[in-house]
Amino acid sequence: MKKVLLVDGMALLFRAFYATSVYGQFMKRQDGTPTNGIHGYMKHLLTATQAIEPTHIVTCWDMGSTTFRTESFSNYK
Repeated sequence: MKKVLLVDGMALLFRAFYATSVYGQFMKRQDGTPTNGIHGYMKHLLTATQAIEPTHIVTCWDMGSTTFRTESFSNYK
């Protein structure tokens, strides 16, 4: 049977980044670019993949574009 793992990419990335940054614990590249967000994102994704064993993985990203929600309510996100 096919099993799909659907991931809210932006929510998971933000969670992974801010979970460690609140304590000032940043993982960084040599040029100073923080990498703790992507590290945490991949850690959670691999954990979920091992637990759920999906046949497919789909990650959706909120690109911050204008939608009917932002047109109806200017303070949305």
